Amino acid sequence: MMELNEVESHVAVRVRDAYKSYSNNVVLRGLNMTVSQGTIYGLLGPSGCGKTTLLRCMVGRCLLDSGCLYVKVKKREKVGYMPQELSLCEEMTVAEVFNYFGRLFGMNWRKIKSRGSELLKFLELPPASRLIGSLSGGQQRRVSFAISLLHNPELLILDEPTVGVDPVLSSSIWESLVKMANLQQKTIIITTHYIEEARQANTIGLMRHGVLLAEAPPLCLMQNQNCSSLEQAFLQLSQRQTLCDSSLIVTNNNPSSITNSEPSNPLEKNGVWRKQRFLAQLVKTFVWNMRNYHMLFFLFVLPVVVAILVNETLGKEDFGSAVGVVSLELKNGFQDCRSTAHYFNCTYSSRPLSCLYIDSLLDRSLIVKEYSNIDDAKYAARKGEVMGVIQFRSNYTDSVFQRIEDGSRTLDGVLNSSIIDVWIDMSNLWMSVTLKRDLIYDMLKLFQELFINCHSSPKLASIPVRFEKPVFGNNQPSFLHFSVPGLMTSFCFYLPVIFTTGSLMAEKSTGQLDRSLVAGLNLLEMVSAHFLTQIIVMSIQTLLMMCIGYVMYYNPLYGSLTLLLILLFLVENLGICYAFFLAIIFDNEKLALFTSTGTIVVLFTICGIVWPIQGMHYILRKVAWAIPLQPAVESYRSIAVQSHFLDHPTVYKGYISTIVWALVLTTTSYFIAQKKKILK
Repeated sequence: MMELNEVESHVAVRVRDAYKSYSNNVVLRGLNMTVSQGTIYGLLGPSGCGKTTLLRCMVGRCLLDSGCLYVKVKKREKVGYMPQELSLCEEMTVAEVFNYFGRLFGMNWRKIKSRGSELLKFLELPPASRLIGSLSGGQQRRVSFAISLLHNPELLILDEPTVGVDPVLSSSIWESLVKMANLQQKTIIITTHYIEEARQANTIGLMRHGVLLAEAPPLCLMQNQNCSSLEQAFLQLSQRQTLCDSSLIVTNNNPSSITNSEPSNPLEKNGVWRKQRFLAQLVKTFVWNMRNYHMLFFLFVLPVVVAILVNETLGKEDFGSAVGVVSLELKNGFQDCRSTAHYFNCTYSSRPLSCLYIDSLLDRSLIVKEYSNIDDAKYAARKGEVMGVIQFRSNYTDSVFQRIEDGSRTLDGVLNSSIIDVWIDMSNLWMSVTLKRDLIYDMLKLFQELFINCHSSPKLASIPVRFEKPVFGNNQPSFLHFSVPGLMTSFCFYLPVIFTTGSLMAEKSTGQLDRSLVAGLNLLEMVSAHFLTQIIVMSIQTLLMMCIGYVMYYNPLYGSLTLLLILLFLVENLGICYAFFLAIIFDNEKLALFTSTGTIVVLFTICGIVWPIQGMHYILRKVAWAIPLQPAVESYRSIAVQSHFLDHPTVYKGYISTIVWALVLTTTSYFIAQKKKILK
């Protein structure tokens, strides 16, 4: 904000023609205010009149739309700010909160401890070892007040410091504020709901509808209005504003019409980097994580449970399917299979071939149910009692041997009788495909055994296609092996998004971030501390999932483990960047968490995790390279299963995509933060 060229030396804060609006709601309407140095300025007014907004502008957390705001004190460590919200980490002790803010203010450990002990006695606070969350509301307010006094500032800006405080202690606080102003020449701006206690202020500002109705010493104010109390004086001024000067409410309420230059921050910037502030934020973030026991337990148990469930549920082909069998060649049903011995030559078998085939099905752990006719079997399939129905003709065994003996001269009737009829429920893709495969493989196996017993080559009963050693993988691929790369990658992205978004939004929504920034912390230090903490947590999660997937369950891993870990680290970094992006865009924690969950559902669907990208719509195939995570999934699969290295296009595209998306999100977050004035 534009400073005044000539400002009297005794003026600590001066506001001229201040306008501030949120959307269409104008909060400050050409407000003028002067605070003399070494005095107490009591700012009174109803809720919603703009008091808090005005104080936030003074400490640089809001910028005026237009007007001039001059603050004599420029360094943040010389400003003590107590916001209306608690704005303290409830998982920290009183001593830890003192140490955190003391470090932000640039104090050393001894000074923090000494000053903290003084404030504990003065404000009658509980022991410093108590957690903030275990204190009563009044005690928490007193701790918040103590923070604003901790570094002995020259300018105190207090928003409702005596709310919920015992009257005796409130009187003591006011007595101390008066001493600070008179003896130490401190400037104190204080808002309060208790109008009469503001009599002790040197100057009173009565605020309503974004303007000051009056600004004068308490006695002068009451004398000018011929009133015996400040409350009565305020009432008369409010009525006069409504009846005689209502134009203040409706005129000049469009800040865009003001031609002043764009306001700037009245306080100095926090600086690029300071190790002490970074370490303070790092300790705070670490303590918050360590003391959220339930969340921490969830964070480490969830990936373990997910990894185990994935390996125990995906790729398991032992479905335990039930198959209905109608064998017309067994006169007494399955009893004929149990009563016949296995005697075999090339033209005769004492054991019907349908029994041999049923034996193969039972070896696969299929549940075989006997039915006397095909209609009953089909009815059972429609009711869901069996997955499929198999029918053997009455002369099936004889027809098979006749087919083998006659070869190319086999009659059509014999050919038809040597074929089994199968009806399968195709509504379940994986179960039906697996069942069809098993039925075919078992039949091939049966015929190969027949040819061997007939002293013929079993190759005659084989499909005339020979599958050699696979280029990658094996001849019996598992859906689990296909899914593991996508699942590992998506969870390494999703977990940091949820965890980081939750911790950032908690700090933002409770006002902790705002208060820390006022105390001197900058966004780079805050982001770095969160990033380092999240990376430690996510690295542990990733190692747990890798151990379960590749040590406990022996999923294929033929490529470089180092490359995989680097790729997953980049994916985790991308998740953290996306979490910061959501935290900057949204002010509501629920919206941020809903968006993060919705994002992972979309990515899970289109990133080739549940189905290959090659089988999707052609538009998705064309833009797949630009979808976050999709190139990383393919890169992971290429390294783990195909043993490719960084020089392979599929591999390095995954790395490039992840890095580029992280840079895009970081840059976008920075510019949005600038536009929303979060960095000011």
